[in-house]
Amino acid sequence: MDNKNLNQFLKRLEPLQRVVIQAHDFPDHDAVSSAYGLSIILQSLGMKTLIVYNGNIDRISLSNMIKWLDIPILHCSKAELTPNDKIITVDGCIGEKNVTDMPGDEIAVIDHHAITPPNNLWFCDIRPHYGATATIIYEYFQLLNIEIPKSVATALLVGLNIDTANLTRGFCDADIKSFIAFNQIVDLNLVNRICRNSLIANELISFQHVCDDVNNTNGIATVLLKEPCAKNLLGVLADFLLSVNEYDIVIVAMNYNQGIQLSLRSECPKVNVGKLLREALNHKQRGFGGGHAHMAGGFILSDKVQHFIKGSDAHFSPLIEKISSSR
Repeated sequence: MDNKNLNQFLKRLEPLQRVVIQAHDFPDHDAVSSAYGLSIILQSLGMKTLIVYNGNIDRISLSNMIKWLDIPILHCSKAELTPNDKIITVDGCIGEKNVTDMPGDEIAVIDHHAITPPNNLWFCDIRPHYGATATIIYEYFQLLNIEIPKSVATALLVGLNIDTANLTRGFCDADIKSFIAFNQIVDLNLVNRICRNSLIANELISFQHVCDDVNNTNGIATVLLKEPCAKNLLGVLADFLLSVNEYDIVIVAMNYNQGIQLSLRSECPKVNVGKLLREALNHKQRGFGGGHAHMAGGFILSDKVQHFIKGSDAHFSPLIEKISSSR
């Protein structure tokens, strides 16, 4: 990141009455912690900020993080946004299906996903090789010589740990540097408490359904849940299946809004699941999806479900065939 570009952007923000920081819909720990970190940077420079999101906070660990660290985040329905607001999207981008276009103008994108940002932004910082947006925010603190408060470092470390599965997937040297720096500042007991308490008792039934219904096709684990669960729990279930020695690709799905919600994981170097979903869904207009090489999510449109599911049986043939040909 060019310090000059960052400073020019921050200078342009100064006259604004407030800066809105938007996390992606159904935000995760990285999105919320990165939005929180950015808000503290802007506040330290004398600006007023507002953190917003759409969807639900549907993971108990994220709810705990927000509560225990007193992170000021509002649902967009309570934020009283106006067309005059200027919005920075963090860990997402307007135009992506998981980011609601709220009242106001999107002026900047800060993200670690492979996305195509809109034109005419004031500022754009997209680093798909980074494991978490939290690391980008850490580097802003360093570039601007702003001390990271313990609460912010704690949140950012949670976001980094969860997005990279404790530095076991999709991380780079910059993530390691931020991990080391965070660990010198944070409340480690609180970090561990947030990360450990990741489930509530009634979510255990989803794990039972996964165990009962998983199918194995040459190391590709697939399962269509009998009952819908919290949207962000899909990724937890996919991580759970990937921990099984016999599986190196995982597809977990559930019925959602008349379509099918997907979460994919890969530990096969030849299978990029983010690219797989873009090609199988976006390019063929069967839905939308994307993400990283090792971790991705998507949605199959209701009128295209028959390509992936017949009756109550999920065959996911377009995905399995493409995975098999990539190996």
